[in-house]
Amino acid sequence: MSRRSHRNGILATANALGWPILVGAAMTSMFYVLVYRGPMDVPVMHRYFGSHPVAFVATCMFFVGIAALMLKTAQVLMQYATLGHIELDESPANGQALADVPRLIAQLNDLPESSQQSYLGRRLRDALSFVQRQGDAGELNEQLKYLADMDVARQHESFSLVRIITWATPMLGFLGTVIGITKALGDLDAHQLATDIQGAMDGLLSGLYVAFDTTALALSLSIVLMFVMFAIDRLETQLLAQVDLRAEEGLIGRFEQIGSGHDPYLNSIGRMCQQVMTATEKMVQRQTELWEQAFADSRQQWMQAIESAGTRVDQGLQSTLRDALGTFADRMTEVEDQSSRRVQHRWQQLQSTLEDHAGQMQSQQQELVRQGEIMTAVMQATGDVITLEKSLNDNLRSLAGAKNFEDTVMSLSAAIHLMSARLGGSSGSPQVDLKHSRQSPMKERAA
Repeated sequence: MSRRSHRNGILATANALGWPILVGAAMTSMFYVLVYRGPMDVPVMHRYFGSHPVAFVATCMFFVGIAALMLKTAQVLMQYATLGHIELDESPANGQALADVPRLIAQLNDLPESSQQSYLGRRLRDALSFVQRQGDAGELNEQLKYLADMDVARQHESFSLVRIITWATPMLGFLGTVIGITKALGDLDAHQLATDIQGAMDGLLSGLYVAFDTTALALSLSIVLMFVMFAIDRLETQLLAQVDLRAEEGLIGRFEQIGSGHDPYLNSIGRMCQQVMTATEKMVQRQTELWEQAFADSRQQWMQAIESAGTRVDQGLQSTLRDALGTFADRMTEVEDQSSRRVQHRWQQLQSTLEDHAGQMQSQQQELVRQGEIMTAVMQATGDVITLEKSLNDNLRSLAGAKNFEDTVMSLSAAIHLMSARLGGSSGSPQVDLKHSRQSPMKERAA
């Protein structure tokens, strides 16, 4: 119920403020489109509706008020349409029992939302709820009068926005007049007033025309709003009168009445019996609640005992598993330490082996460097020997015809053999062809 009331409050606020402002702004925009670009584009419309900012504001407020009245008219017409759809069951000839009140309320709650929120639907539901709370229909007539007064207050409140606009629009027109007069007097040139009085007065009068036009426009718009509001208020007043009549016809005299005018105490006795029955029902309900509470307590105790046993079993299992897992973790730690030591020992052995191999490779590298240096020296000496051989051959050719050629050749040969012996007896040492040397001078001598 509270959620429904909150939702109804939000909808009422939206209908009272939000929708009128939105619809009024749209209507104002369409109106000024017609004034400046439509069939109403005439100088008179420009003079009264577009000559001053106050005129724009007054027009916008007027259309907001018209939108609020249009929405209010739609609501009232919808209320008239729902009057024929809200009916209660026919009451018995001897009166309906108070025990049927919840069924009647449920019947009203099954109606559409628009019917439930109408004046008649809300009046019947509130009256039946009052009878259900009181347990008696003796004061139903006074309650219906109170509900009727509440609906009249709601009707008056529903026109609050329009009343504010109707009051503020003339004030806004007077404000525009004051602003226009102040602007006209402020724009009055003293020099022009001294030299050209007619021109100055024409300017002053044109400003005053605009100023008084705002007041005329505001008063005219407020009068239109008041007449439209009066017509809609009369229409809604007639609706409330029909609602009062329908509510009285449907509820007054519907329920059983204990006692009469000749025996006024019988009604009190019946009310007391009803209260005794209500107290007995409450006592039985209370006893049932106590039994349910006792069963709930027993079940809670059983649940607590089961949970306690489960907790103890859980704790025992956790302790056993904790010890077993601790032993397993210690064993795994020991195995891990042994494996780590073995791996470290093997790694140290591998590292020492690699260091030995690195030392041997370094010594072999040094030996190879030394052998390379020796080979380089040998190659240099071989080159020197080849150069010397070439020089000796040249000298031998030049000395082939000399007298002491053989002695010289022998001496050179001995020198060559001596150098070859110093170079290590190389197999590729050069040799001197003595036979050729000896035959050459003999042939020369024979010639």
